[in-house]
Amino acid sequence: MQAVAIVGSEEDAREAWTAMNRINAPWAAVFESNRLVGIVNKKDLDAFIRVPEVFQEVGKVAKTGLPAKRSISLSPSTDLNEAVLRLEMTGADAGFVEGIGRPHGVMEMDAANRVLSGSS
Repeated sequence: MQAVAIVGSEEDAREAWTAMNRINAPWAAVFESNRLVGIVNKKDLDAFIRVPEVFQEVGKVAKTGLPAKRSISLSPSTDLNEAVLRLEMTGADAGFVEGIGRPHGVMEMDAANRVLSGSS
């Protein structure tokens, strides 16, 4: 699982990029109120880290077809097999794992499948 910064959908791309770098996270989970809008990675934001696009709201970036990963929310207690099944059923590439008593994270479908198949 990889680290993830939590950002609001109204924050601009530069603020999201800064939040990710502050904790060395390759991902940002974008929330609108308490609803997960999507997850974006640094590659998704790179195009917006130039003036004037730097002020593009990250929520708009997450809602476009641009993000590299489609995501769903997962509980930290979700069994890995169940998590992969939910990802497959929803067509998601990654799951945002809500951190209850521990840091939030992102689980990518490819990495989960490697673990289940026994390869690294």
